[in-house]
Amino acid sequence: MKTYKSILRVTLIVVIIAFLFVLPVTVFSQETLEEGVEVLGEKLDAWGEKMDAWGEDLEQSIENGEPIPPIPPLPFGKNADDDYDVSPKLGAYIEDMDFEDAYEKHYPYCYGVFVSSVIKGRNSDLAGIRGGDIIMEFNGEKVRFEDHLLQLRDSKNIGDTVTIKLFRNEKEIETQLTFAAPKPKEEKEVKHFPGMKKERKLHPGFGGGGPEVILLEADLAGINGILQANGFDNLTDTYMPLFGGYGMGNVGNGWFIGGAGYGYEKIQKISIDGGTRRYEYLVCFGGATINKKIALARNIIVDLGLLVGGGEASIELRQTDGDYSWTDSFDDDPSYYSLKYRKKFFAYRPSAGVLIRVLPWMGIHGSVGYLGSYSFNDDWKDDYFDYTVKGDSPKVLDGLSYSLGVWFGH
Repeated sequence: MKTYKSILRVTLIVVIIAFLFVLPVTVFSQETLEEGVEVLGEKLDAWGEKMDAWGEDLEQSIENGEPIPPIPPLPFGKNADDDYDVSPKLGAYIEDMDFEDAYEKHYPYCYGVFVSSVIKGRNSDLAGIRGGDIIMEFNGEKVRFEDHLLQLRDSKNIGDTVTIKLFRNEKEIETQLTFAAPKPKEEKEVKHFPGMKKERKLHPGFGGGGPEVILLEADLAGINGILQANGFDNLTDTYMPLFGGYGMGNVGNGWFIGGAGYGYEKIQKISIDGGTRRYEYLVCFGGATINKKIALARNIIVDLGLLVGGGEASIELRQTDGDYSWTDSFDDDPSYYSLKYRKKFFAYRPSAGVLIRVLPWMGIHGSVGYLGSYSFNDDWKDDYFDYTVKGDSPKVLDGLSYSLGVWFGH
């Protein structure tokens, strides 16, 4: 039996690894993929680059105590046809004026757009515009509100120069702003040796999640003993499949925080003399997760993770020697019985995994880990009368585990 389990374990690991590496080749070799999927993938890829730039701006804003820059919108809905190529940029964070802003700045007009901050080294900064300025005119046209200024900006091309009238310190000043093309991002070098090219630092992503199944080598001897004693089949002789899902987000430096939940249910009904007997076994758990991810390549990301949480297991047996009736009761008719045992536990799962990106927004994730449970005592409780169940207590979740899931996100 041990040899059989060892062979099955090795076979399962080989299948998971083969699935992770063969699936991307299979998907990309299919000529039946819709053109729209490719377009969407390209837009999501471009959005990912925007998120990279936003992350850099966010770090700089936090360091300088400036307002947090807005997150780039996803390329869906009204943003589906947005131009993700090079386009004119102000290089500043702007917002509509209100009476309080105008009063504080001693601004006497009812039009204009407030500049909350500028991005260092970008077009507005190079034009001398500063946070706290009020943009009054754009090439001689009065700026009414934020969207109006953006429309005026979008009417220009890379290389154009415009005259901007500003209000600063109770004075009106003019400056020239040139819509220069964005500078290419500086390459980040991990190590440099003579003859070795600089490489851009790979990013582990920003977050996502999806459905997942965990295959657990659980010790079910105690539960199976109860079932066999009542004429039922074993739960499983190999692996218990726990179905669920997970999600997480990047909190910086490759660390991801999120949550996950999984469950397993097995029901069997058998015939007995003059009636039926049925059982239901249910186990579920969930908790918070923390992962450290490292990108080995653009589409290959490895991770070390830990799930910490709690769960509950229960087993219920019912039997009747006849048909159910609205007038039946335990006192008047002992021809049927029902019992339910329940146990709560603390759950944990350290793991190591790998994510293979099949598309910029979708991938396959697999991991190997140990799924364990801990309780302050080994007792199961009778659910109906809250009595401790006598005898050896079956284990709940303890054993080597393998997970396989779909990842949606960037």
